[in-house]
Amino acid sequence: MQRRGAGGGAARRSRWAAACAVGASAALAAGCSPSRCDRSESENPPIEFTEAVPEGGVYETSAPDGDLLHFPGGMRYALKHHLGQRPRWWQVYLSFERDGTRSGGTLAHAAGNQAEVICVDDQHLVVMNGSCSEYWLRVVAGGAEGADGESGADDGATGTAGGAEGADGGAGGGAAGVRCYAGDPG
Repeated sequence: MQRRGAGGGAARRSRWAAACAVGASAALAAGCSPSRCDRSESENPPIEFTEAVPEGGVYETSAPDGDLLHFPGGMRYALKHHLGQRPRWWQVYLSFERDGTRSGGTLAHAAGNQAEVICVDDQHLVVMNGSCSEYWLRVVAGGAEGADGESGADDGATGTAGGAEGADGGAGGGAAGVRCYAGDPG
């Protein structure tokens, strides 16, 4: 019978502990690292949503207790608002429930990159989930020029159509003739 010295057993235990630590670190890093979602427009082209129509000059994608739009990370919607003119205001709501408030769920105003309004014109309001979190979306918009007899002058408040106007087609609607959504190119 071969006997090993105390140093040999300690060395094996040390190597075993080191191997376990490396393996555990790798497993932890693989299992707990933040998942990355691809939020690029090439992987998430806008989906046109045409199923809602305005009532009384106000556009809603759904009622608060209706079927909200699935809104995973990177998702883009081109919401055809049917208002005839660019809306002067909009509100974006999110829920963790598909049916909003119907089954006891809640709605909350979107903040930060949860829902980015990237373009608004006389036909579409384009909104993107700039986060990697999954939500359900509800958008309300109105105040379009001519929809209620008002002039359409922008009041400059946050959430209105004129905040980021520019030639790049941003939230302000871009340069004349530039459309937020051109439809399927093919």
